[in-house]
Amino acid sequence: MKLRWPKVTTSDRNGSEADETSRLAPAVGGACTFLAGVWLILSSFVLDHEYTGGGFDGYWNDVLVGIALIAIGSAPLVEPRAASWWSSVPPVLGFWLLVAPFVLEYNDGTPAPRTTTSDIAVGAFLLLIWLVIPISQAGHSRGQ
Repeated sequence: MKLRWPKVTTSDRNGSEADETSRLAPAVGGACTFLAGVWLILSSFVLDHEYTGGGFDGYWNDVLVGIALIAIGSAPLVEPRAASWWSSVPPVLGFWLLVAPFVLEYNDGTPAPRTTTSDIAVGAFLLLIWLVIPISQAGHSRGQ
């Protein structure tokens, strides 16, 4: 008795890969967003936030943005379909993190280069992740 394996055609394989990628992309984006939020909160205690301007300084900025990123990042991990409308918020927060050191004057008085670098890096990371994910999903939906 011979075992017969089902034949998988190229179109079946590409279709299932596209389906898997479209389901996995929001979860990966959510996980990256969640980890960026965790880093922002931890960096408030690790980096030189005590030197970041007066009033609403880098410490509170990073704590509040970190909490928002954790909440937004966990949404696609819990329920990907219901969390799709949150996908526009991480790029906005990423852009805010890019400009926050200059708007909130982190380096006014005593310089805070580690906090500035951290916020710019996390902002660029968020923009990259959330701008690449829709592009990759569009490429897979076209069959590329």
